[in-house]
Amino acid sequence: MRKIFLIFTCLFLCSADVIEWSFLQKDDTNAKIKAVYIYNFTRYFEWPSDKREGNFIISTVGSNAGLSTELQKLAEKKMVGNQKIELKSAATLADAGKCNIVYLLGDNSSLLKDAVTKYKGKGTLVICEKSGMAKAGAVINFIIDENKQTFELNTTSATKVGLKVSGNLKDLAKSVFN
Repeated sequence: MRKIFLIFTCLFLCSADVIEWSFLQKDDTNAKIKAVYIYNFTRYFEWPSDKREGNFIISTVGSNAGLSTELQKLAEKKMVGNQKIELKSAATLADAGKCNIVYLLGDNSSLLKDAVTKYKGKGTLVICEKSGMAKAGAVINFIIDENKQTFELNTTSATKVGLKVSGNLKDLAKSVFN
């Protein structure tokens, strides 16, 4: 009996990496929600005319495989106005380059001051995901409130980077800083 169990266990473990166990894979719900938020943010800002030409570029500084996957799914199906969405993954802020949206993932929120300086007046939406970053200068800051993904908005920071905010976005934000 032990031999049969041992053989079965070995066969199962050997085949486990070949078979896709989708029921064991956990969806990154927050990544999906953030990707949809990011896409929808494009509708609530007035972008400078030079940002309405070419591809609409979203740069992420840092890594989040779940978010990258969800943004890629959106980029394949959606457009921002008549612009195709182009995704860039950057290890550093310098690598982010010219973009419409720069998202400082996780610990890269410490680069916020540099990002605000780099994109001042250039019409780039600066997004973070760490407590206190909207007050510190991020235009959008993702937060969890009552176990729900939501965001904070800093309208003064939006103006500094050259974006005009729709009043409707102010209504959707958990907190608005001026």
